[in-house]
Amino acid sequence: MYPTEMSREQRLFLVNLNMRLSEIEQQLKKETLAIITTMNKRLKDDADWINDFEIDCTVEFYLREDDPAYSDEDDNILAEFTEGVALLRYADHSLLASEENWNATGITDLDNPDQKEHHCWFYHQLYDHTKISWDDMLMIGDIWVDINLMLQHHLKLS
Repeated sequence: MYPTEMSREQRLFLVNLNMRLSEIEQQLKKETLAIITTMNKRLKDDADWINDFEIDCTVEFYLREDDPAYSDEDDNILAEFTEGVALLRYADHSLLASEENWNATGITDLDNPDQKEHHCWFYHQLYDHTKISWDDMLMIGDIWVDINLMLQHHLKLS
């Protein structure tokens, strides 16, 4: 079912999910910038063995425990995506925690049908770049975020 066909309660759940994902983006940006600051210091140190790094995050969306489909035997992952966040090194290149409206569907605002609902990047990623349906999004109970730092060393032999 498309969001504009949902009940107000269901729409409010999706609006809240979007807001929570926006908050995750803000916190993730803060954490990532702190890691980048530390890593940039290491990269400038000629004695440090590490000479490059990458950072990404994996965001997983889990089924509510009170859902009939929930199973203690399964991982209960409804959707997941991985986002490269090292682009925060170059502030203008990152989509994370931007002010841009990523509403690619034209969904109107719940209380103001003359304007489009504001969608954060992760909300857009969830509905537009995973295979989750709008109905399945209503079953999300938990969101898990992993920040993955890959330390890299490159040795040129010739």
